[in-house]
Amino acid sequence: MVNNQLTPKECSLNMSKYTVVISDSPFPSPQPFLDTLKEIDCEIIFADLNDKAGFEMLCEKADGMIVTYAEINAAIINQLTKCRILARTGVAVNNIDLNEATKKKIYVTNVVTPQILEVAKHAITLLLTSVKKIVLLNNNVKKGIWNFNAAVPIYQMTGKTLGLAGFGNIAKEVAKIAKILGLNVIAYDPYVKQEVFAESDVLKVEFSELIKVSDYISIHMPLTEETKDLFNTAEFDSMKQTAYIINTSRGGIINEDALIEAIDKGKIAGAGLDVLSTEFPGEDHPLFKYPNVIITPHSAYYSEECVENLQKSAAHEIVRVLKGEKPLSLVNKELLID
Repeated sequence: MVNNQLTPKECSLNMSKYTVVISDSPFPSPQPFLDTLKEIDCEIIFADLNDKAGFEMLCEKADGMIVTYAEINAAIINQLTKCRILARTGVAVNNIDLNEATKKKIYVTNVVTPQILEVAKHAITLLLTSVKKIVLLNNNVKKGIWNFNAAVPIYQMTGKTLGLAGFGNIAKEVAKIAKILGLNVIAYDPYVKQEVFAESDVLKVEFSELIKVSDYISIHMPLTEETKDLFNTAEFDSMKQTAYIINTSRGGIINEDALIEAIDKGKIAGAGLDVLSTEFPGEDHPLFKYPNVIITPHSAYYSEECVENLQKSAAHEIVRVLKGEKPLSLVNKELLID
């Protein structure tokens, strides 16, 4: 059974064994959710986050919840009196209060594999587009300007150094593609062992060295207290004036005021961003005015195939848990120990 958000009376009439709430769904079609959840006897309810009272009612009713961008804070988690699992349709879970969910013994799962290659290719695309100044040249041609003078200088990428901030699965794929393009690759990640870098033929460096020697920097790390504003005024001051910074991770890792100042003063050559600290930031965000800043709307993961896999993978986790099985991609792994 599928419903949009229900009234209390309608909820009381539901005869399904389970209730699965989909807090928010930016995807083109809900069908992958629906097809996968058919495996269990459940009512599927698409929530309306603008209806706070209605969403609170659904929280009390939910046996499982699929989450994309919705903020699932401690107050909401405390209303999840029956919920066994919060299944996120992506890698990062910083929009879910993980500590509170763990206290309530609610599984929090993520989806890792489907989007790895898509995000890696998007990062490389932002890099190539930035360095080759494709957007500027395209816009000028459409204005009737048939020359490349406005884009001068453009430097070749072969032999330059790409620095990866973070060296997880996506960064490893970025490194593979970068090497094909003739780039030298270095990386900083204090949580990854030396042998992992060696397996990818990537030089492990300290953060300060990454900042100073990289011609391009691509960010691939979660947003945490440790990484918030990791790229700030001091970091931009230390970067090469010809450097570009690429971010397909989380907006808060770059301090945007510091980035604006760096672009204004020519401390770096430009930026390619798929994420901002606030999404959507409004039509007058200061970064929008710069021709050497390319911004895409948190779309790095998107392809038709990837979106379908993300939806199915999150829904499969709901199915497993409500069947009494363990989830495959558990974030709060301490619950398995308990």
